[in-house]
Amino acid sequence: MLDPGGSSNTFYDLASLLGIVLIVVPSIITMFLQSIFYLKGRNYRRVKEVEYIKSPCKLSIIIPIRKEPNELLEEALNYIYEVKNKLVCNSEVVIISDDPIERLSEIKDIVNKWLDKLEIHFMWRAIPRGYRTGALNDALYISNGDYVYVMDIDSRFHPDSINRAIEILRRSKLYDANIVAAVIRWRALNRDTRLSEALASSMDYIVDSIYRGRTALNLPVLPTGTGTVFDGYFLKHVLKGWDEKRIQDDMEIGSRIISLGRKIVFIDDPPIHVEVPRRIKSFRIQQERWAYGATDVAIARFKHIIKSPQPLYSKIELLAFLLQYMPVFLMIVGILLVVIGLFNGVDAFGKYWYIGIPWIGFMVLYGYTYIDSQVRRGYGIWKAVVNLGRIAAATDAISLTIAKSVLKALLRIPLVYKRTPKRKHEVKEKSLRTPYEIVFSLMLTIIAIYGLVNGVIYTSSWILFYTLGYYYSIVRWGEDFFYN
Repeated sequence: MLDPGGSSNTFYDLASLLGIVLIVVPSIITMFLQSIFYLKGRNYRRVKEVEYIKSPCKLSIIIPIRKEPNELLEEALNYIYEVKNKLVCNSEVVIISDDPIERLSEIKDIVNKWLDKLEIHFMWRAIPRGYRTGALNDALYISNGDYVYVMDIDSRFHPDSINRAIEILRRSKLYDANIVAAVIRWRALNRDTRLSEALASSMDYIVDSIYRGRTALNLPVLPTGTGTVFDGYFLKHVLKGWDEKRIQDDMEIGSRIISLGRKIVFIDDPPIHVEVPRRIKSFRIQQERWAYGATDVAIARFKHIIKSPQPLYSKIELLAFLLQYMPVFLMIVGILLVVIGLFNGVDAFGKYWYIGIPWIGFMVLYGYTYIDSQVRRGYGIWKAVVNLGRIAAATDAISLTIAKSVLKALLRIPLVYKRTPKRKHEVKEKSLRTPYEIVFSLMLTIIAIYGLVNGVIYTSSWILFYTLGYYYSIVRWGEDFFYN
């Protein structure tokens, strides 16, 4: 029998303590910041309404595409046509394609249908240099807009939010306000599956905290990939476009804007509507790219942020934001350490129980703020709790992928760019993969049962509780763990 009171071996005691710290402390910090930002964001006052003045300006709408469903391109162009006369600026559409050559004729046919209704510039790149960021740069340098908006093919903007952004940027030039970009609230376009509904609810809460809350606290905000209007001259001639070595274009360019002492403002409404993943495999692909990209930017732009004119607390908070996926990585490391302790008789969660008390307290606080954000939008408490549980389970289920991406970024190992599958491609695209998540959850279950048999009660019980998220996800979305 193992000794549930702990091992006499100091090494395993220390390893177990470190494991508990890595599991608990980063999680506490994340929940604390999110909760404080949310609570502060409830007092957020929207940017003062301004009168839109029709002026001789041009907005460049850049649409990067690669292996997208043809109907999405049709829908995007049709939407732009429907709202173009509601914009304060004339508009041009710059479509940049990294599609294989066999799809080129189909895309050209779609573009040609709209040439008499929209001003469209189309470029096909035989060699997708720099992937998305390279495509954005090529599109930028053939664009002619005073203002630039990057539009994902599945997103829908409201003309009023674009007009507000343009007017803010126009007045900034007149009054030397240093504002060079305006980022608009994201809201989910679809809630048609259990996962997409949970992601939509989570998106509302996250924007309430990290955008509305940080704005209320006068902390800098970063652009979003679709949903940001840039000053065209500044983007093209000062920033020289996007850094093609970075996979996360929005956070990277935002870090450079902030490092130059310029400002990005947040517009809370009307929102940009974006499609969220409907399946766990699409969510996994998206988060793999985002986890790598955010961590990579934190490393690559560390000096820029530290040398920026921001106050020290603001620099620290911005770096913490860029390292938002680090707690998932540290939790996986922490689990491995407490497992090592378990096999050597250390019941880490029993021995260091006092560390868990504040953890539980902050979980309650985080849960309250999340549920409050949903109730304020008309959801019932039970529905809010269900969606919170779903997103927690889904995040647990892809935690190995997130941890692997963070580790790759830390080791400076390049990540192959994968676009998030949309609509029919979420079902159509299938290639077999090893179901690491199922293997990992089964291993943890066996370890927990071994620990229970040998008297390591608290740690084993926590491990079993942790695996519930995996098992829920496996039951709900089991097929997706076997396919890329």
